[in-house]
Amino acid sequence: MHSRRNPTRACLADIESYFRQPPPRFLDLELAVCWVLDCLLENDSYPSGLLQRLEHEHPQLRLSETVLHQALDFLESQGMLDHYSKRCPSRGRPRRMLHLHQDVRGQAEQLMGPWQNWLRQLTHSHALTMAT
Repeated sequence: MHSRRNPTRACLADIESYFRQPPPRFLDLELAVCWVLDCLLENDSYPSGLLQRLEHEHPQLRLSETVLHQALDFLESQGMLDHYSKRCPSRGRPRRMLHLHQDVRGQAEQLMGPWQNWLRQLTHSHALTMAT
């Protein structure tokens, strides 16, 4: 039996507003790995801090916790990450901090060119959509 999908937009103006404010784009595993490396090249961080930073710095992008943990597992399997505990005054238990090994920083930096190009293209296409 064939079912018809009900339109989620009530009128053409609703579709036009979709293009003015498109929904957030979720990062896949490859892009999530690049995001994590980008952050860890600057500073050590903790997983939820990476999610908060993405939302703050790139509001058009989202990263699910599942994909974030897959990216972290991937980087760990590649021998690129260390962990340590850091006590925070506002928390009862220590945070699990992520640290990028010094000897793999060069490999991580090689991915930053393609990652930054992807971000620029996304930002440029988002700006074009907003101008239309």
